[in-house]
Amino acid sequence: MHKYCYQHNGVCFLTEEPLPNFEVAKKPWNIYRDSIKLLTAYIRWSDEKQTSGHSLNTQLLEILARTKIEGYNAIVIFIDKATSAFHVPAQKREKMLEMKSFILSNKNAIGTIFFDESRQTRLIEDYVLNILRPIKDFKPNFKVYSTKIDGEWDENNLQVQVRLSFAHDESVEKSTKAYDFHNILTKNKPKPQRPPSRNPLGYSLTIEEPDKFETNDFVFIVLLIFYLYSYGYSEDKIADFLNKAKIPTPSQDAKEWWDSSIRYILNNYWYSGDLAWFARTSFENSKRRPEGEFFLEPNHHEPLIGMNLWNTTRYLREYKKNKEQMNSPFILRNIAICSSCNTKLTTKNSTPVKSKKKYMYYRCPSCKQKLNMDDLNEVIVNDLSKRWSKELNQHLKEIEKILMSWNKVLRKKITETKDSISKLKYKFSMLDQSQAFFKDVKESFELQIRFFEKNNTELNTALEQIKALQDDEKQIELIDRFKQSIHEYSLEEKRYIILLAVESVEVDFNRKNHIKIEYRLTPYIDLENLVNSINESA
Repeated sequence: MHKYCYQHNGVCFLTEEPLPNFEVAKKPWNIYRDSIKLLTAYIRWSDEKQTSGHSLNTQLLEILARTKIEGYNAIVIFIDKATSAFHVPAQKREKMLEMKSFILSNKNAIGTIFFDESRQTRLIEDYVLNILRPIKDFKPNFKVYSTKIDGEWDENNLQVQVRLSFAHDESVEKSTKAYDFHNILTKNKPKPQRPPSRNPLGYSLTIEEPDKFETNDFVFIVLLIFYLYSYGYSEDKIADFLNKAKIPTPSQDAKEWWDSSIRYILNNYWYSGDLAWFARTSFENSKRRPEGEFFLEPNHHEPLIGMNLWNTTRYLREYKKNKEQMNSPFILRNIAICSSCNTKLTTKNSTPVKSKKKYMYYRCPSCKQKLNMDDLNEVIVNDLSKRWSKELNQHLKEIEKILMSWNKVLRKKITETKDSISKLKYKFSMLDQSQAFFKDVKESFELQIRFFEKNNTELNTALEQIKALQDDEKQIELIDRFKQSIHEYSLEEKRYIILLAVESVEVDFNRKNHIKIEYRLTPYIDLENLVNSINESA
């Protein structure tokens, strides 16, 4: 909504946001009802640093001056802030699309103006094909102006086409130089350095050493986010809580927290002490590449989030990928099993619409037997509460022994894997390159070597995690959660505690609903699964 009106040197212009450096004016006309010659203007800059700089004023003043020269006195301004024209084509920019829609729907809009070609496009053809051509098809006499070219801007003019190509080549060169520079700082240094970028929330660059980081006051927000998530709360609920608590957002431009902001923080390896780079699938797609496909320097700096908390949140993130609802009253979903059929119990809510009483069940899809949800939940919660209140201190000592045994298992497996790699490389070196099927045999050996090398990397990563868990001073905090009364926990918190503590709940319907609970050895589920798979294959 362009509700702000300003006047400069005889030209009135409308904006969506206030501009403190210009003279406020009363709208002298209605841009829809009155018959006026109206231009639209498009302004864009590439990054957030320019938002607080002079890019807006520089572009706007030249646009206003050129508008007056061309004999117009009314402009509607559209601004795409911190938006790359190289990575985001014209047809995908929010304000560019709004401007296109405005021009097509307003009979007064007879032309558009911009600072130069690089503001419209860095991809040569996207602006002309997807924005300008549809407008000119609808309005054949539509006029286009650039502050850098005399007369009308013509996309078929040789000078214009050269300028478009130059803007594209300039962006390609900048992008290549930036990528090479990031490579030098990360992959080509004995001690990798974090390339220039927006600081992780909770960190600031030190004044004494510009490439070093120190924590700031926002670090407590990061800790709060990790703790809330580790108790089972979703990104949406955490964002809602932060908004209600009026906790400031990471970006000055953001008016509130979003689930995507929470997810970004939880997925940021920086907080675990590692340096991860080149992790995005692409500029347009923020989805993270699989581990092993991006640069990762473990133990790069002092972690903010201890290994216990990091592993817990990571496990929950993986678990929730299956769209699991943590706030469901069925707190034993995917854990309860029918012992006779060896089948996971499904959940069923048979409560009539107007009924005050709930009819909710765990049900075997094979034998069709069922058990009241509250009855089974109560048995497990009570048993868990009694067990941990009695055995927790002893369990802490057991966890230390288990971590030590896992350490031995992984070390042995790493040695075996290294031996396998060495043997394969030796056998490969002894092959006769002149034999008929050498190319196929070579490919087979290379695949096997890569497979074992990938396994070796994963095993070493797990070993590093175990060491970090043993050294983590906050390990006691994770275990202390089991000391609190689980009866007082919310549904999310009960679900989270049960996921970490209980491996399975077997229900024997043939023995009057006899229940057998299999507890986990530790709350470190991924590591436990890895070690179990090694032991089973031994």
